[in-house]
Amino acid sequence: MRPTLKIGAKGPDVVRLQTRLNALPSARARLTVNGVFDKNTLQRVKEFQTSTFVDGVVDANDWDALLGKEPEQRETFFTDGRVLRDPNGNAVVLRGINLPLLDDWSFPGQDRLEDIGQTGANAVRIAWYINYGSPERPPYSVADLDQFLTRCKEMKMVAVLGLWDLTCDFDPMLVNSRLMPWWTSDEVVTVLQKHQRHLVINLANELGAFRWADDQKAALTDFTNAYKTALTAVRTKLRAPVMIDAPDCGTSIHAWTAIGQQLIDHDPDHNVLLSVHAYWADFDGMPHIDSVTAANLPIVFGEIANKQDSEANGQTQFCFYDLDGLAENHAPPSGFTYQALLRKLKTENVGWFAWSWWPDGCPSRNIAKYNEQTGAFEGFGSYGDDIVNDPIYGLKAMAERASIFT
Repeated sequence: MRPTLKIGAKGPDVVRLQTRLNALPSARARLTVNGVFDKNTLQRVKEFQTSTFVDGVVDANDWDALLGKEPEQRETFFTDGRVLRDPNGNAVVLRGINLPLLDDWSFPGQDRLEDIGQTGANAVRIAWYINYGSPERPPYSVADLDQFLTRCKEMKMVAVLGLWDLTCDFDPMLVNSRLMPWWTSDEVVTVLQKHQRHLVINLANELGAFRWADDQKAALTDFTNAYKTALTAVRTKLRAPVMIDAPDCGTSIHAWTAIGQQLIDHDPDHNVLLSVHAYWADFDGMPHIDSVTAANLPIVFGEIANKQDSEANGQTQFCFYDLDGLAENHAPPSGFTYQALLRKLKTENVGWFAWSWWPDGCPSRNIAKYNEQTGAFEGFGSYGDDIVNDPIYGLKAMAERASIFT
């Protein structure tokens, strides 16, 4: 018989209770599994009991609800409502770093993962190119990608692999004509199937328009149809979760309340993550977070940053907007700050990836510092220190490894 537990109880049954509660979606921080039914455990029990009788006492009925159906296990990560679960069936919130891997011309050879490991990140989002576009860049191959994904596993990080070839292009149909042949090629599929247990597939970085299009309705229809076609194609070969970036360079979060469920329903595996990039200097996306979470959609913020670039006369002006409230350059018209966003995402248990590790055209946006002469890692800049060490939302405080790595 399963014992009745209440505050003050101790022992292995409380360990089991805490472990099972941690596998469930929650607006609260994960419990420390210490075998002590403390105040934090009581709060999580009451949160779990909201649909039944709330008394904070775990009785036989509560045990049946908690353990009657053990976590589903699969070969890959998978979405369950707005919760992402690892192959063991346990909930995980991705909190990690964007790595512009191929912008670092010391790769192949160096990969910076040992340095990133010092942040506590549980995931890394990898910027890859089919064609980097510069003949001067040292060559790289799918075999190099294979070795890097192996390293991600060794470092106990979920690998989110994306293609950057069409960043911010307005035409979503290019995902099928330009990118899907690579994703579904035999060479690539062999590698990705090998690593699918710790992999998320980000089909295209920031492809497609909606808010910025002349005909928004037609643009959103084109975006939806393009990604439906891509999902059909990728599911002939691969089972890992598919991450799709929102239109308008990833910024239009409200597109997901309109079409997100359509894309999930179209996927034969119903295994789609909806990504948002919070470059919100001139667009207030914060109110839409509640709408997306209320719709039970699995969102993740694929990019958050302290600075936002701007375009003028065809030229990129790096670090133009201050998304950190520091008033070093230009204040964002929206009043947005990434710090307020991260506090909100903690409350909602929504994952995120900070842009970017290194190197970046905006020096203030580099999380890491490297010696220009020796290439040695020299710690974090002020932005990086906040991302890593903030006691409320920082990676060391909040990122927890997926259970497949523990």
